Amino acid sequence: MTPLDFVALAISGTLVVFKSWIFNNVLATLMSINAIQLLFLGNFKNGFMMLIALFFYDIFFVFGTDVMLTVAKNIDAPIKVLFPTDWSADPPKFSLLGLGDIVIPGIFMAMCLRYDILRSLNVRAVNKLSEAGKADEVLQLLRKAVQTAPRPYFNGCIIGYVIAIVTTVVVMLVFEHGQPALLYLVPACLGATLINAARFGELSSIWEFSEENFVDDDKAKKE
Repeated sequence: MTPLDFVALAISGTLVVFKSWIFNNVLATLMSINAIQLLFLGNFKNGFMMLIALFFYDIFFVFGTDVMLTVAKNIDAPIKVLFPTDWSADPPKFSLLGLGDIVIPGIFMAMCLRYDILRSLNVRAVNKLSEAGKADEVLQLLRKAVQTAPRPYFNGCIIGYVIAIVTTVVVMLVFEHGQPALLYLVPACLGATLINAARFGELSSIWEFSEENFVDDDKAKKE
């Protein structure tokens, strides 16, 4: 343990005692970021299957039963991000966004970002340096790719996510009923990815992509 651990413990303890929706949102946001960092889909096939399955899951448990809304409203834990809607009510009313609606699309977007970075690498140069045991130079190439790589897939998903969230809020306000956010988020994120793949002629490439073993043989031959 370090002195910083004790400082963090003191801050956390204080926030727990004076618990509020702000503290809930801070903790929920940090949990989401940590989950996105830790979870890897592996490839786009897994990502598409997971999002499509959760698309139907979310629709059923919001419209088919009241389980999802009941749990989300009644559990007082950082499993959701709260947005005040009516301060005059007692207690104040909040709208909410479940962490699943952040983390699930988030890990898919993170994979899109990694794909953007990896597809910009000089694969043959990386392989040669790796085979020669020059790990530092490989890391330099990776850092350069992280800083300079174009990010059409990632940016496309971000734009789709924002549009989908705005649509979710508008529909919720119009119909005055909680909405399954994944109903809008899944088509937006998957649609943006497919549009970019078609635009770059990479519809087959994204299905062959693997986060564990990325090798673009065609690109290497051209270079």
